[in-house]
Amino acid sequence: MYTQQTISSAPLIVSLLAAIACGHAEPSSTVSEHEAPARDVGEATTPNDDEWASSYSSATCEKGASVLSRSALTCEPTTAARTFSRALCSCEDTNVAGFLHTRSFRSGTAADATERLGGSVGVNRNYITGGLADVGGDFIVSGPRDTLFGGLLAVGRDLRFRPAFDVAGAVGVGGDVHLQGSLRALGLIGIQGDLHRSPDSRFLGLALVNVAGERYTEEVEVEAPCACGQGEVLDVAGAVAAAYADNDNASIGLDPHAVDLAIGLGTALTLPSGRFYVHQVGSLGAIQLRIEGQVKLYVGDDFLAGPLFAVTLAPGAELDLFVRDNFALAGAALLGDPKRPAATRIYVGGTGDIAVAGLNAFAGNLYAPSANVLVGGVGKVYGSLFGKNILAAGFLDVGFDEAVLDGVDCHPEPPEGDTPSDEPPASDPPQGDVPSDDVPTDEPPAHDPPQGDVPSDDVPTDHPPASDPPQGDVPSDDVPADDGPEPAPEEPDPCVSYDAVPR
Repeated sequence: MYTQQTISSAPLIVSLLAAIACGHAEPSSTVSEHEAPARDVGEATTPNDDEWASSYSSATCEKGASVLSRSALTCEPTTAARTFSRALCSCEDTNVAGFLHTRSFRSGTAADATERLGGSVGVNRNYITGGLADVGGDFIVSGPRDTLFGGLLAVGRDLRFRPAFDVAGAVGVGGDVHLQGSLRALGLIGIQGDLHRSPDSRFLGLALVNVAGERYTEEVEVEAPCACGQGEVLDVAGAVAAAYADNDNASIGLDPHAVDLAIGLGTALTLPSGRFYVHQVGSLGAIQLRIEGQVKLYVGDDFLAGPLFAVTLAPGAELDLFVRDNFALAGAALLGDPKRPAATRIYVGGTGDIAVAGLNAFAGNLYAPSANVLVGGVGKVYGSLFGKNILAAGFLDVGFDEAVLDGVDCHPEPPEGDTPSDEPPASDPPQGDVPSDDVPTDEPPAHDPPQGDVPSDDVPTDHPPASDPPQGDVPSDDVPADDGPEPAPEEPDPCVSYDAVPR
């Protein structure tokens, strides 16, 4: 659980005001003459989608010399790392009636990790608000509707806006600004990076503008930041269908209908590491779901958690929850660990509204691209939200756990040089002419020793059966004398999960 200690919107805005007032930055419409400040504002180290792709798309992770030193692994970010790359992502609109505040932290580094700048916000259509926004990471809006901020807009990293927007107060951006539309401001505008504006973009109103970097007038196109297009949405229903046919229920004697409807007190379900399938989760009474290892739980219908529902995670345990249809939490339900929100990932395929952050803070990462995500009057989220629309009635505070970005899936590459690619199967010995000089001859079956004339000097003799030691000349240097015993099968890497559905 992160603690809010030192980083807020105030230092960024105050530093901009002080710079202008003290003459360190000229309040003008031209490029400032002083050197631009360092770009790593406030330890903003969360990688974005492009950084993940460049880091892992062609990465190769070598195994240790003591374990399968002959092989290598091709690695890429897990489904969770690609999906939950921002604190907030909406396929359509995000509507925050009051104050939006995002920061990041990293679980597992301390009992209470300190917050820092980070926690990006992506909106594919419109950002609707009349309040304030203090976003610690990137802030990207690609819809056409104008946006009004009521007094403050602070962005820790880059700002990319397609629509025009109004700010009656101060604007502070710690990175670059890309404007496809115009900015109407009354107050101060401070940009620590570069300013990129389309030819149609204008600065309107009465404002002191300071740009520490360079200014560019060029075509600016703000693309949708969230992966919601055709072929980009995760197939949750397909993952659940696969788990219905292939799961580990039998290993623990789990009845798929065990938690269809729990009434009364004391219902508990403990899950060790594995893939498990249940038809439905329905709680009118008390259900305690205890996660003891690396668990993937697939729900074939709805997940309906009543007020006495609780999910507890053992130290080091993680939960990937796939819900084919609708997901509903009562206000007092407990789900996830605020100290380790990266350990809980929820994927929802249904269209029903999802209410989070009721009487208790929501701790986890929620993916529901076809559902509206509703946040109460004072919403506290540890993790991230990905929804069709995100609707917050008042104050929305999100602490993004960067540890969710750490997951990597690695797949073994076939070893080189162990088996000739054109070697026929043992049950089907080659027929016809002797192979060419570049290819070693195949071993005949043990019961059928080679017949006929001795081959020419350019071609090695066929190998006799194992019970009859080889006779005659040593084969030429170009062709190995014997393939030797079959290589031992590769042992799985104990550090890598080869599950068909990555976390």
